[in-house]
Amino acid sequence: MTTTSDLHFMHLAYAEALKAVGNSDPNPAVGAVVVSPAGEIVSTGYTRRAGYAHAERAALEAVASVDLGECSLYVTLEPCCHFGRTPPCTTAVLDRRIRRVVIGERDYAAEVKGESVALLQAAGLEVSVLPETLFGREKWFTTAPFFDMRKSGMPHVILKWAQTADGSLAPIQGSSGPISGEQAAFATAAMRSLFKLTVATPGVVQIDLPRLTVRLGDGNPSGFSASGLSPFFEELMLYQNSVNSELQLNAASETAKAPARAFMVAQDDDETSAKVKALQSSLAGTSKILPVNRHALKSNFAESLKATLRQLAADGYNSVLIEAGPQFSELLIAQGLVDAVAVYHSKIRSDAMLWSKPGRGNAMSRALAATVAMPHLEGFQLLEHASWPADEFFFFIKNA
Repeated sequence: MTTTSDLHFMHLAYAEALKAVGNSDPNPAVGAVVVSPAGEIVSTGYTRRAGYAHAERAALEAVASVDLGECSLYVTLEPCCHFGRTPPCTTAVLDRRIRRVVIGERDYAAEVKGESVALLQAAGLEVSVLPETLFGREKWFTTAPFFDMRKSGMPHVILKWAQTADGSLAPIQGSSGPISGEQAAFATAAMRSLFKLTVATPGVVQIDLPRLTVRLGDGNPSGFSASGLSPFFEELMLYQNSVNSELQLNAASETAKAPARAFMVAQDDDETSAKVKALQSSLAGTSKILPVNRHALKSNFAESLKATLRQLAADGYNSVLIEAGPQFSELLIAQGLVDAVAVYHSKIRSDAMLWSKPGRGNAMSRALAATVAMPHLEGFQLLEHASWPADEFFFFIKNA
């Protein structure tokens, strides 16, 4: 039976799991909380990068000298029961004489096969599994990328763009310059930190040559808050500014987290390729060039793009943030490769931005501009909406 206390402590466990998003790849982001018989929190933990302690072990090792007999463990994902880079978490749970384990989600991946519940029960532990309908938002960010990648062989793709009030992403020619305001800049930095890899598509690279840096200092970089975001999204975004010690740098620092980034460049565009290679030498962190054949037939290009995404998944990326222009975003959407869309919708029209003509957009950006009062994108559901002084922020996820 699921109690109110179970929901409360599992919520805290998911709060821990959010800290692991973008850091635990290729493992799922998992959180754990140890609770005393009196209902007091004894310790917490979350999954670190591959090869380091999983959430359960992190929570248990944090209180290595404390007798945990009769305590309960709340963990967002069924503990592993196999040897991988680390020993089985079920062994650690049994060794510490935990009395009850409450699980947010079963793990049916090949390594676990949902067998840990039976193993713990056979050892005499009380095991409860929460209904799968609970904590859907949290699961989308923490475990869904891992499980979906296992099924499809491709990472979660979060497509991000900024658009004018009339749905344009870029002018007919040349760079758009900044479309969005300060809050959007902060959210973009947080998302580049949240998702382990940021990819810029060929048109964006050729025209803007973005550095894809994460400029987050101690606290908020510009003095504004994440006001307007729901408590969940604010927690999600701001964790990326507080958990990682790499982020505790001066706000003016060019590169704070030293993120992983990739630049898509047309195979025959030697000039842009040379510029990217020169840029790479000045960037901290990892970066790669992803060559694409822009002259291939649309069907061949789509298959080539899927192969690129599969390789990124094989490289250990559960989720990738793709910053795309009008043409490439249209292609990604048409091929069904997008799992979420993050949009900064400016309150300024393109004709007020001194563009010579109305700019270029995609079908979704035009549709959103027409329905911004009641935002809707076909095939997607709205997960988050915030209204800021210069922009509206929308985060849509693909319908199940």
